[in-house]
Amino acid sequence: MRNLLMVCMIVSSFPLFAQKKEHKNEKKERIEAARVSFVTKKLELTPEESQAFWPLVNEMEAEIRTSRKAIKEQFKSVKEEDAKIDDETYKSLLEDMHDQHFLMVKIKNDYSKKIGAIIGYEKAFKFEVEVQKEFKKQLMDRMKRGHEKGATPQNTTRQKNK
Repeated sequence: MRNLLMVCMIVSSFPLFAQKKEHKNEKKERIEAARVSFVTKKLELTPEESQAFWPLVNEMEAEIRTSRKAIKEQFKSVKEEDAKIDDETYKSLLEDMHDQHFLMVKIKNDYSKKIGAIIGYEKAFKFEVEVQKEFKKQLMDRMKRGHEKGATPQNTTRQKNK
């Protein structure tokens, strides 16, 4: 009887985990939609520019995520084998980590040129230096304040301007 109760509790918790994951995915999608809208508006992208711009940005970010994931995997392996690693291995890990960072800079550099050719280098510069940081700052501010569900950084900007 006790085992049956335990099994029932475990099985009934699976939908809760699925709901949390779905909620997390919905949240990510809402944030991404807000980001696309925010950046497109701030950079004053035409529909044609936007159609060419966003696939490049998505490709660049996917490549950067892959590089970051490689670094995380290296750190994970170090934590698991910490006592067994010698100084040469640490040296190698540092070199690999720096190589990954250089790779991310190269990725950004290559895509910045492609993006600049499409939307102009002034807009590409603003995207890299100003607009992304502004969106992240507004998003973090909104999250800290715990705005109502569905609020976006644009809504936050409008509220500040009133």
